[in-house]
Amino acid sequence: GGAAAARPPAPRPCAPGPAPPHAPGSMASSSAPAAEGRGGAEALAIFFVESPDGLIDGIAGADSIAPPPANPRLWCHHCNVQLEFTAGASYVQCFHCHTMNAVLSGSQLGGRTMNMLCTVCGTSNLAPWGTAYVRCGQCSTVSDVTHVYSAGAGAGSGAAPARRGEIC
Repeated sequence: GGAAAARPPAPRPCAPGPAPPHAPGSMASSSAPAAEGRGGAEALAIFFVESPDGLIDGIAGADSIAPPPANPRLWCHHCNVQLEFTAGASYVQCFHCHTMNAVLSGSQLGGRTMNMLCTVCGTSNLAPWGTAYVRCGQCSTVSDVTHVYSAGAGAGSGAAPARRGEIC
């Protein structure tokens, strides 16, 4: 005889309501609403698919989850111009003042950035303002950049930016 094939665990519901009808181990989902409540509100049949090692592999019924906006927007932290950018971008350069803006999760205002030069290879590395460590994109050296935030080097103090970095 052969060894029994391991079946993936059954999906666990994450919202109240019955799970959509499907065979165990299949990825089929129901397009019909699970239940209709008062005022037209629907209980969505969305549940996580868990891999055998316990990691969340995906979301079943995700067709009912609204996709992120196709063209997200933020306001430049320097000149307050609204900028449109591609979803997934980490930084957006303002077309008006040319300032780099960090895309911050949950914020409509662009974040300040800093440009740090790697002490090993001299590569310029962009990082969000407030970060403690920067990994060089060229040689992977990790640098402690907390000296940039010490007294006398911060914005508003009237001092020039730190020698190794430029505050954007």
